[in-house]
Amino acid sequence: MDDDALSVDNKRQNERVRLDLPIEAKVGAGDHMELEIVDISATGMQVRTDNFDVLKDGFDSQHNLATFEIKIEARLAWARPDQDGTFVTGWEFDRVSGEELIG
Repeated sequence: MDDDALSVDNKRQNERVRLDLPIEAKVGAGDHMELEIVDISATGMQVRTDNFDVLKDGFDSQHNLATFEIKIEARLAWARPDQDGTFVTGWEFDRVSGEELIG
């Protein structure tokens, strides 16, 4: 089946993972702000914000690029060795304060 026969929804080369995850992030040299990662894949992501002007401040419009810095603080909950010599680890986010943001 060629690309012309595929629907728009099926043209994605990488599966998107739906997150709807509120985060605090820094875009470019801008300030930290509240964003929401709507979904993410190996080749891109969708981000939601209620203040596009703040997002544009950290965006390099000349090169159509932005650098996202997301700080995540977590506690190591468990670790196990894998058969290939690597380690798989589980991390727990601190939610004691009731805060919904990560970072």
